[in-house]
Amino acid sequence: MLIASLAVSAVSRDSLNDPSLAARVNGEPISLAGLAVLHSIAAHSDRRTPLNKVLASVIDNRLLGEYALRHYDDATLFPGTGVAFSRAAAVEDQLVATLRRAYKTQLDVALDKAGGLDTLVNRRHVPEQAMLEQVFPPKRGLRLNSELSTAQMAAARQIVLLSYRLPGGEAGQISLADVWLKQNIQGKTQLVGGDAGYRDQQAMQLLASRYVLDWAKHASGLAPADLALLQRAIEDRDRRGALLQLLGLAADMHYTSEHLNRLIATVTPAEIRDYYNRHQEEFRRIERVRASHIQCKEEAVCQRAYAALGKGLPFGEAARRFSDAANAAEGGALGWLLPKDGAAPWLHELAFALPPGKPSRLIREPNGSGWQIVLVEAREEGMQAPESEAVRYIASQAIGKKKALAEFKALREKLYRDADIAINPTALGFGQSALNIQEQP
Repeated sequence: MLIASLAVSAVSRDSLNDPSLAARVNGEPISLAGLAVLHSIAAHSDRRTPLNKVLASVIDNRLLGEYALRHYDDATLFPGTGVAFSRAAAVEDQLVATLRRAYKTQLDVALDKAGGLDTLVNRRHVPEQAMLEQVFPPKRGLRLNSELSTAQMAAARQIVLLSYRLPGGEAGQISLADVWLKQNIQGKTQLVGGDAGYRDQQAMQLLASRYVLDWAKHASGLAPADLALLQRAIEDRDRRGALLQLLGLAADMHYTSEHLNRLIATVTPAEIRDYYNRHQEEFRRIERVRASHIQCKEEAVCQRAYAALGKGLPFGEAARRFSDAANAAEGGALGWLLPKDGAAPWLHELAFALPPGKPSRLIREPNGSGWQIVLVEAREEGMQAPESEAVRYIASQAIGKKKALAEFKALREKLYRDADIAINPTALGFGQSALNIQEQP
């Protein structure tokens, strides 16, 4: 696994003494209470998670998130928003989920005391069909990247689905436009299709989210700066993750990017040869296998053969006794199989996938005409040719990702060198020396 290890730079200092702050990063505050919420959430997953690790993660996300914000727009960072949730909706949903996780018991008690979510609704409105058709004209399809026009959004804002009053005193309304902006492509398709039940359910879900935000504002004890930190932490983390995607360092080993592809294209034959020589185990392959099989038209017969093998009957004898295959008299021998030879493709692939020395379980033939038991008796391995396309592909991918990681580490180190990070050791119980960043990119 690729690990980037970096200590917070010497620009960091233990000079902050504001009791409400944990740190400042480039002049922007990280509130102590907001950090405590993030720490409590991290502790839900692992109670051993120390506070300094949470703060280090917040700082790392902040620096990389700021870099991403300066150099890329949201359309580049989050290209999937056409079919997924809008960025604003995604961030708000994550903030609500964060608050629910941190204050689940208090929220449940408060909502129960208020009489439940339904008691917050002053009125449910039933939209007129003519108004709905201004937003969703009959027979109008929805493309994957479809959005409402300016006129349609204006009409959607005029369609009120429910009116409410929150315990904190705030009164408001939820419109069809509010619900639309919270949907991904599946939800938008249901709204376009006129699913009234789904529309009303989503309006209530949005009211529940607004209740959580209202409770956090008035009853959680969190100051506006604390709530701002929680939202900023979400935005920074998402931008950091999007930046890694662009750089080709996503967690998904199969993910690629234009930047990574450009690095891969610069890999030279000499680099590939060097990688091949230093990573021989990656290029071992099965050259051929010697296998036998038992083929039965009836599952029950194959089960008897498998049971007999389990009691010690030699495979060849079981094939002669139970197999319907033409080679039953030869003990079911398939001989040596080479890559892409003339054996039945599925049986051939199975033989190359099985470990040697142990009969397989019963396997139904793909066409459903019978059952098979396969034994790989021997397997010979060799090396892929250094000039092969497989070697070129594997080595180029690995070298390209290594170059991408080196670029990322250099960028990260520069961001820390240039950063002004002030820590509050009195409030935190530790100083900047405790903030060692040791994370996967």
